[in-house]
Amino acid sequence: MPLPQQTLIGKNVIFQTKTWCALALFWLTGCATVPAVVEMPLPAKERQQKLASLTHFELTASLGVKAPNDSVSGSLNWQQQGAFYSADMNNFIGVNIFKLQTDANGATVQVSGETHQAQSAAVLLDYLSGWSLPIAEMPLWLKGMAGQQGSELRWDPLGRLISFSLLDSQNRRWQVSYPEFFPDQLSLPKRITLESKDTKLKLVIRQWKMV
Repeated sequence: MPLPQQTLIGKNVIFQTKTWCALALFWLTGCATVPAVVEMPLPAKERQQKLASLTHFELTASLGVKAPNDSVSGSLNWQQQGAFYSADMNNFIGVNIFKLQTDANGATVQVSGETHQAQSAAVLLDYLSGWSLPIAEMPLWLKGMAGQQGSELRWDPLGRLISFSLLDSQNRRWQVSYPEFFPDQLSLPKRITLESKDTKLKLVIRQWKMV
């Protein structure tokens, strides 16, 4: 005796529902078992060579500065072009704090709509803002390199520099630390902290771009 049409339709619906559930479960299970791809850093010597050859790059970061008479937080855009660089810092509501550019003639800083020039970017920023920052050495320590003015270097088991002592161009001593790196072969810094006797900097780098 043939089954009623209603019964056949009901069985088809149940079959289709079970099939879709099984496919969904298979898809979710398959996705859950795919491991995240994490690149191991290059061997220490090769990585240092790559970092040294990295002379053109851009980065965006969150930056906090705590100085004796001032504290500010905001965003930093940095562009490195060989021996020269430019920087643009805005506060947390987007108001520009300063624009800095260096070239063969020295440094130019724009603050509050006024343009100032000097031979040294560090001296100029110190004069205008009261922040004594290791700007001259920044192209190196941003990448996780100590340079010739670095001492007391400490490395992790993967050969990455995790802290060092820096004597900057104004003879100020800084302790530089790298709590976190990006998970790729070059393993560029993601978080950087710098502390001197009276000033503290914190950077959280959101993006590196090679140009």
